[in-house]
Amino acid sequence: MTGEILERMEAHITRLEGNLAHVKRDFLIGKLIAEKENITYDEDILAFAAYFHDVAAYPPYASNFDGVFDHALESSRIVPVLAQDYGYNETQIAVIIEAVKYHDKPGMGKHTETRIIRNADGVDYLGYMAVARDLVKFPNDMRKAMETLKRRKAQFLPIVDLPYAKELAVPRVKELEHFIERFEEESFGIY
Repeated sequence: MTGEILERMEAHITRLEGNLAHVKRDFLIGKLIAEKENITYDEDILAFAAYFHDVAAYPPYASNFDGVFDHALESSRIVPVLAQDYGYNETQIAVIIEAVKYHDKPGMGKHTETRIIRNADGVDYLGYMAVARDLVKFPNDMRKAMETLKRRKAQFLPIVDLPYAKELAVPRVKELEHFIERFEEESFGIY
Protein backbone atom coordinates (compact mmCIF):
# COMPACT_ATOMS: atom_id res chain seq x y z
CA MET A 1 0.00 0.00 0.00
CA THR A 2 1.56 3.27 -1.08
CA GLY A 3 1.20 6.50 0.83
CA GLU A 4 -0.15 8.07 -2.35
CA ILE A 5 -3.07 5.63 -2.53
CA LEU A 6 -3.86 6.12 1.16
CA GLU A 7 -3.82 9.90 0.67
CA ARG A 8 -6.15 9.52 -2.29
CA MET A 9 -8.55 7.37 -0.25
CA GLU A 10 -8.42 9.84 2.65
CA ALA A 11 -9.23 12.73 0.30
CA HIS A 12 -12.08 10.67 -1.17
CA ILE A 13 -13.59 9.93 2.26
CA THR A 14 -13.27 13.62 3.17
CA ARG A 15 -15.10 14.65 -0.02
CA LEU A 16 -17.88 12.19 0.85
CA GLU A 17 -18.10 13.73 4.34
CA GLY A 18 -17.28 10.33 5.80
CA ASN A 19 -15.78 9.51 9.18
CA LEU A 20 -12.10 9.59 8.23
CA ALA A 21 -10.86 9.08 11.79
CA HIS A 22 -12.96 5.92 12.15
CA VAL A 23 -11.85 4.31 8.90
CA LYS A 24 -8.19 5.10 9.58
CA ARG A 25 -8.50 3.51 13.03
CA ASP A 26 -10.21 0.45 11.52
CA PHE A 27 -7.30 0.03 9.10
CA LEU A 28 -4.67 0.42 11.84
CA ILE A 29 -6.55 -1.81 14.31
CA GLY A 30 -7.00 -4.41 11.56
CA LYS A 31 -3.29 -4.43 10.76
CA LEU A 32 -2.45 -4.73 14.47
CA ILE A 33 -4.88 -7.62 14.96
CA ALA A 34 -3.54 -9.44 11.89
CA GLU A 35 0.04 -8.96 13.06
CA LYS A 36 -0.66 -10.18 16.61
CA GLU A 37 -2.69 -13.14 15.30
CA ASN A 38 -0.08 -13.89 12.64
CA ILE A 39 -2.75 -13.75 9.91
CA THR A 40 -1.67 -13.41 6.31
CA TYR A 41 -3.75 -10.82 4.45
CA ASP A 42 -3.67 -8.48 1.47
CA GLU A 43 -2.94 -4.99 2.83
CA ASP A 44 -4.33 -3.28 -0.27
CA ILE A 45 -7.66 -5.10 0.10
CA LEU A 46 -7.78 -4.47 3.84
CA ALA A 47 -7.09 -0.76 3.32
CA PHE A 48 -9.83 -0.32 0.75
CA ALA A 49 -12.35 -2.33 2.77
CA ALA A 50 -11.50 -0.34 5.91
CA TYR A 51 -11.78 3.02 4.17
CA PHE A 52 -15.01 2.32 2.28
CA HIS A 53 -16.92 -0.17 4.48
CA ASP A 54 -19.40 2.52 5.59
CA VAL A 55 -19.65 4.43 2.30
CA ALA A 56 -23.44 4.01 1.94
CA ALA A 57 -23.91 5.85 5.25
CA TYR A 58 -22.16 8.98 3.96
CA PRO A 59 -24.30 11.97 2.89
CA PRO A 60 -24.00 11.57 -0.89
CA TYR A 61 -25.31 8.01 -0.69
CA ALA A 62 -27.37 7.94 2.52
CA SER A 63 -29.80 10.48 1.09
CA ASN A 64 -30.88 7.83 -1.43
CA PHE A 65 -32.40 5.71 1.33
CA ASP A 66 -35.50 6.34 3.37
CA GLY A 67 -35.90 4.73 6.76
CA VAL A 68 -33.86 1.76 7.94
CA PHE A 69 -31.35 0.23 5.59
CA ASP A 70 -28.47 -2.21 5.84
CA HIS A 71 -25.54 0.13 5.27
CA ALA A 72 -23.11 -2.79 4.93
CA LEU A 73 -25.16 -4.38 2.15
CA GLU A 74 -25.64 -1.05 0.39
CA SER A 75 -21.94 -0.21 0.76
CA SER A 76 -21.07 -3.57 -0.82
CA ARG A 77 -23.10 -2.52 -3.86
CA ILE A 78 -21.25 0.80 -4.16
CA VAL A 79 -17.64 -0.36 -3.64
CA PRO A 80 -17.12 -2.32 -6.88
CA VAL A 81 -17.15 0.81 -9.03
CA LEU A 82 -15.00 2.71 -6.55
CA ALA A 83 -12.49 -0.16 -6.27
CA GLN A 84 -12.25 -0.45 -10.03
CA ASP A 85 -11.47 3.27 -10.19
CA TYR A 86 -8.58 2.62 -7.79
CA GLY A 87 -7.21 -0.13 -10.04
CA TYR A 88 -8.32 -3.21 -8.14
CA ASN A 89 -8.86 -6.33 -10.25
CA GLU A 90 -11.96 -8.56 -10.24
CA THR A 91 -10.53 -11.04 -7.74
CA GLN A 92 -9.60 -8.27 -5.30
CA ILE A 93 -12.97 -6.57 -5.79
CA ALA A 94 -14.79 -9.81 -4.92
CA VAL A 95 -12.92 -9.95 -1.59
CA ILE A 96 -13.59 -6.24 -0.95
CA ILE A 97 -17.31 -6.75 -1.61
CA GLU A 98 -17.44 -9.62 0.87
CA ALA A 99 -15.46 -7.72 3.53
CA VAL A 100 -17.69 -4.67 3.23
CA LYS A 101 -20.94 -6.67 3.07
CA TYR A 102 -20.15 -8.70 6.20
CA HIS A 103 -18.12 -6.21 8.24
CA ASP A 104 -20.87 -6.02 10.87
CA LYS A 105 -22.25 -9.57 10.69
CA PRO A 106 -20.80 -12.26 12.99
CA GLY A 107 -19.32 -15.35 11.39
CA MET A 108 -20.12 -14.46 7.78
CA GLY A 109 -17.66 -14.46 4.89
CA LYS A 110 -14.72 -16.69 4.10
CA HIS A 111 -11.81 -14.29 3.49
CA THR A 112 -9.33 -13.27 6.17
CA GLU A 113 -9.76 -9.60 5.27
CA THR A 114 -13.47 -9.91 6.10
CA ARG A 115 -12.76 -11.30 9.53
CA ILE A 116 -10.02 -8.74 10.20
CA ILE A 117 -12.13 -5.73 9.25
CA ARG A 118 -15.12 -7.07 11.21
CA ASN A 119 -12.99 -7.44 14.35
CA ALA A 120 -11.33 -4.05 13.87
CA ASP A 121 -14.68 -2.34 13.37
CA GLY A 122 -16.11 -4.06 16.43
CA VAL A 123 -13.18 -2.97 18.60
CA ASP A 124 -13.42 0.62 17.36
CA TYR A 125 -17.09 0.85 18.32
CA LEU A 126 -16.37 0.02 21.95
CA GLY A 127 -14.89 2.09 24.76
CA TYR A 128 -14.17 5.80 24.91
CA MET A 129 -14.21 6.18 21.13
CA ALA A 130 -17.80 4.94 21.12
CA VAL A 131 -18.72 7.42 23.84
CA ALA A 132 -17.07 10.34 22.06
CA ARG A 133 -18.56 9.41 18.69
CA ASP A 134 -22.12 9.10 19.93
CA LEU A 135 -22.08 12.14 22.19
CA VAL A 136 -20.82 14.25 19.29
CA LYS A 137 -23.33 12.68 16.91
CA PHE A 138 -26.29 13.47 19.20
CA PRO A 139 -25.23 16.62 21.09
CA ASN A 140 -28.79 17.73 21.78
CA ASP A 141 -30.26 14.33 22.56
CA MET A 142 -28.41 12.58 25.38
CA ARG A 143 -31.12 9.91 25.61
CA LYS A 144 -30.51 8.93 21.99
CA ALA A 145 -26.73 8.98 22.55
CA MET A 146 -27.06 6.65 25.55
CA GLU A 147 -29.45 4.31 23.74
CA THR A 148 -27.01 4.19 20.82
CA LEU A 149 -24.08 3.40 23.13
CA LYS A 150 -25.98 0.52 24.72
CA ARG A 151 -27.10 -0.79 21.33
CA ARG A 152 -23.57 -0.61 19.91
CA LYS A 153 -22.17 -2.57 22.84
CA ALA A 154 -24.77 -5.29 22.27
CA GLN A 155 -24.20 -5.24 18.50
CA PHE A 156 -20.43 -4.98 18.24
CA LEU A 157 -19.13 -7.13 21.07
CA PRO A 158 -20.43 -10.37 19.46
CA ILE A 159 -18.59 -9.67 16.18
CA VAL A 160 -15.24 -9.55 17.96
CA ASP A 161 -14.06 -13.15 17.76
CA LEU A 162 -10.28 -13.14 17.25
CA PRO A 163 -8.30 -13.61 20.48
CA TYR A 164 -6.25 -10.41 20.20
CA ALA A 165 -9.31 -8.39 19.20
CA LYS A 166 -11.07 -9.74 22.29
CA GLU A 167 -8.07 -8.70 24.34
CA LEU A 168 -8.40 -5.18 22.93
CA ALA A 169 -12.16 -5.16 23.50
CA VAL A 170 -12.24 -6.23 27.16
CA PRO A 171 -10.93 -2.98 28.69
CA ARG A 172 -12.95 -0.92 26.23
CA VAL A 173 -16.18 -2.65 27.23
CA LYS A 174 -15.37 -2.11 30.91
CA GLU A 175 -14.77 1.59 30.19
CA LEU A 176 -18.01 1.82 28.23
CA GLU A 177 -19.98 0.09 30.97
CA HIS A 178 -18.40 2.33 33.60
CA PHE A 179 -19.27 5.45 31.61
CA ILE A 180 -22.89 4.36 31.14
CA GLU A 181 -23.23 3.51 34.84
CA ARG A 182 -21.71 6.81 36.03
CA PHE A 183 -23.66 8.86 33.50
CA GLU A 184 -26.94 7.35 34.63
CA GLU A 185 -26.03 7.81 38.31
CA GLU A 186 -24.97 11.43 37.94
CA SER A 187 -27.93 12.36 35.79
CA PHE A 188 -30.44 10.48 37.97
CA GLY A 189 -31.63 9.05 34.65
CA ILE A 190 -32.77 12.53 33.63
CA TYR A 191 -31.13 13.34 30.33
